[in-house]
Amino acid sequence: MVIFDLREEARLVSQLYLLGGIALAFGAAALAPASLRGRLPATLAEAVRPLALVFVLATAVMAWVEHDERQRAEALVAQCRSGACTVVEGWVHGVEPVHKLSSGGRWTAPRWGGYFNVGDRFYAHYPRDYSDYSPANSLRDGDWARVYSQGEYLVLVDVGAFR
Repeated sequence: MVIFDLREEARLVSQLYLLGGIALAFGAAALAPASLRGRLPATLAEAVRPLALVFVLATAVMAWVEHDERQRAEALVAQCRSGACTVVEGWVHGVEPVHKLSSGGRWTAPRWGGYFNVGDRFYAHYPRDYSDYSPANSLRDGDWARVYSQGEYLVLVDVGAFR
């Protein structure tokens, strides 16, 4: 059973949806007739078109970044499925589920992470902000696992009786 797949982590919800919604709202207001825009406060009515442009551009950049991230995840999983990744198989021990590692600062978010060992190999995973999708949350001491990794990336973690 695959408990962690980099493709799934790349599909997690991001700020793209929020930016897209704001871009649509400002775009609709910018395209509205002048009589409807006249009902908005004066400063907002003047700024609707520039704000719509800024948010549309930000949404386009965010969409490109998300698409690129998903394509890279797909490529890494394909490499691992073809045997080009490092594969470690063994008993899981020393599991520490995702927890707060640092409190963060005034302008930075706290850092979250979890870790586990498979055989004699140590793995740490730092999930995205506001996500608990991590193999460290699903593994238990004593599980038999197969971990596919490419460099510093955990690509797939498979748990089961496949030995």
